[in-house]
Amino acid sequence: MRAMAWIEQTKKGSRKSGGPQYYLQDLSADTAIVLQSRGRCPVRLWTPYGVIDSGLEAVSRTVGKVGHDRVQSGGRVRSIADQIAVGFRLKRGDIERIEFDDSFEDGNLVILPSYVKFFRQRARRKLYPDRNPLTIVRGRHATILTEHLRASSLIRPNLPWVRAQIESIAAAHDRRAGDVDERDLLRASGALSRIGIELGMYRRKGIDCPDASFEFAGLPRYCCPVEIEERSSGFLAVHHRLHRRQRLVLLCMTHDAPETLRGHVDVLELRELARVLAEVA
Repeated sequence: MRAMAWIEQTKKGSRKSGGPQYYLQDLSADTAIVLQSRGRCPVRLWTPYGVIDSGLEAVSRTVGKVGHDRVQSGGRVRSIADQIAVGFRLKRGDIERIEFDDSFEDGNLVILPSYVKFFRQRARRKLYPDRNPLTIVRGRHATILTEHLRASSLIRPNLPWVRAQIESIAAAHDRRAGDVDERDLLRASGALSRIGIELGMYRRKGIDCPDASFEFAGLPRYCCPVEIEERSSGFLAVHHRLHRRQRLVLLCMTHDAPETLRGHVDVLELRELARVLAEVA
């Protein structure tokens, strides 16, 4: 089994030399070859909510005089250690080493943080974000959301009302009116906002709710587009071909197409969310 890739922080205490730098060590052979051929590429970074475009850049050892594969921020965004610390609620100054799974995807280096080691501590802390962190369907319940519902003292008083609202919408859809419109699911937006899911404006073109956001368990707010379909099979339509390659959440009443749960697409089934709320409310 191949050793995990890791990031080494160098020049820890030197502000005059440009501050900390982050060298990429033990990249997989495929990743190293692609990075060398490209020279530079954007970095996508996994968070507890899913993958993000970090604004960071991976640079090959063949570029410049540094002699190492590395991750650079260019001063425009937080460093990779800072972003991981903020995303996972860690103490930035204590991070000594970050271990991760690496891959290439659509011209991006994808970094999935797996373990962090802190200064003056021998043990590593396991991170490993859920690969479907915003999915609620039968047989698969996102840990980040279920733990948020169980643990948040701020939202627990609202859960009976939230459950009643979503159950009433599900019951209406069970009557299977032939002319029901997907936009009827927007009636759940008020209930969803009570548990940290903001749908934002509904648009007539492109992705339905491009400004949607999620905020759970005291973690930073996460912006992620939401597409709305009565049934998840509607997302298999030809006009969604490019959307299926994007990072988004598919909000549906009924999840009837397992193949939609691929890539960076999460599925939030309102009918199953009602069952989860019944368990925790």
